[in-house]
Amino acid sequence: MQKQEDENEAIRERLVRLVNERSQSEVARKTGTQVAAVNRYVHGARIPAGFCTALVRGLGVNPSWLLNGEGSAYLADVPERTAQLGGNLLELVEAMSAVSRMLLGTLAGKRHLTVLRELNDALLAHERLRADLNEKTRPVFERLLNDFDAALNKLDLDHAGELRKAAEQLSRLCDDEELTRHFLRASAFHDFQLKRPERFLKSQRKLFLRSLPDGALFDETACDEARRIVVALVQMNRIGEARRVCMAVRALAGKRGRQWDAWARLQNTWSVIQLETGRLRPAIAAMQQAIPRLEGMYRKVSEATLVKMLMWSNVLTFDDALSIGETTDPKAEHLLQYACWRLDASMVERAISYARTPGIVQVWGPGVFHIYSGYLLKQLKRPARDMADDFAREQKARMPDFEPGIGDFVVACLRCELLRVGKFATDARAVLREAEAMRQAFHGELLPGPLDLATHYRNALVLIDNPRVAADRTLKQRAQGYFNRRIKAGYLCLQDGMAGLI
Repeated sequence: MQKQEDENEAIRERLVRLVNERSQSEVARKTGTQVAAVNRYVHGARIPAGFCTALVRGLGVNPSWLLNGEGSAYLADVPERTAQLGGNLLELVEAMSAVSRMLLGTLAGKRHLTVLRELNDALLAHERLRADLNEKTRPVFERLLNDFDAALNKLDLDHAGELRKAAEQLSRLCDDEELTRHFLRASAFHDFQLKRPERFLKSQRKLFLRSLPDGALFDETACDEARRIVVALVQMNRIGEARRVCMAVRALAGKRGRQWDAWARLQNTWSVIQLETGRLRPAIAAMQQAIPRLEGMYRKVSEATLVKMLMWSNVLTFDDALSIGETTDPKAEHLLQYACWRLDASMVERAISYARTPGIVQVWGPGVFHIYSGYLLKQLKRPARDMADDFAREQKARMPDFEPGIGDFVVACLRCELLRVGKFATDARAVLREAEAMRQAFHGELLPGPLDLATHYRNALVLIDNPRVAADRTLKQRAQGYFNRRIKAGYLCLQDGMAGLI
């Protein structure tokens, strides 16, 4: 009831605007309504649907604006095809109103044949209008989706959000399967860019189910949509689940699938999973196989990831990594994280300078190390106790949706490191225990990134010098085991980051 009252009040506010622009008498004349009735509607009486229809017919009011406040006030301000859609919508509402007025209870009376005919006529009118509406909606929907794609490719996320809302409205009126999948794919990519992995995963699941072929069990389209589910799981740090799904997709693709372009993208995702699970050498091999077959954004991101892998394995020096490949923000984030891991002020300064390169190619947008690196550089030069809290506040303000759960753990590890680097050991130990409690609370599917865990364990090894309680002894043993396993697996940068600390 409250919702209906709110909607009626919203319509009244828009009616008041029309009356102020024209006058009650003109509105009454154009709608065939008495002036007294218009006055009552303006001052609180319930506005009937028939009067709304008369406003559209008599004054050329845009029904979408009148009912929902969307778009321009008058159909004259709306593109012709969109105006036609508005008229169709109005007729559709009238057809459905005719159906709703027919009480099914009357079917048992003498008028049942008349009622059935009226019901049949109304339903036929409804179906014709739906078909006509669908036909007129399709080109508008297609153009809107192309604009949505363009905004996403430019990383214009605010405009993309507005276009998405409009496209979602039209998606309810258009039953074109290809355009519906296009909308779901673009929406999923929008959620990916906004770093909303749960929404990304939800959209991608819908898209995958709609993309399954009618004939063969699995084809290239289904492969690519399933891969996007894996990407969503990786983005959510559900690495174990991502690995199992990716293995299943590779098996379903089979030998035939290795010829698909989608296979190269799948191989790229498989490489990232290998990297996250401690298999650096196989990860490098898989990425090297994938890159020659990748194009556009996929190639840019993959080349940046390969540079990261080669730095982590000490195949590339930091200076080599700076100088090769295209200047992109994914590569900047990798360089910033590596420089921060090394705790080298000069290296951090050069990584920050790279990230601020004019015209740098934007693919991801700024990450957490774009923020953290500046605070670490200050702490390395002139320590301050409040640096850790300042970093956490800025990170929260600039990245409010940053990976809850794992993201909180990462921020805690970085706060601990800032305090440790600044020699505020007591405060650092308190934050270390907060971070360890977070890590222990993760279920088996969640896995922080290799350098995120390495930062946590390095903090533990440095801060827990002489463990006196069982929990500290266990944490220190776990940290030592982590470094031993990962260094043996080829993550040689971990050894460099521990030099001179213990």
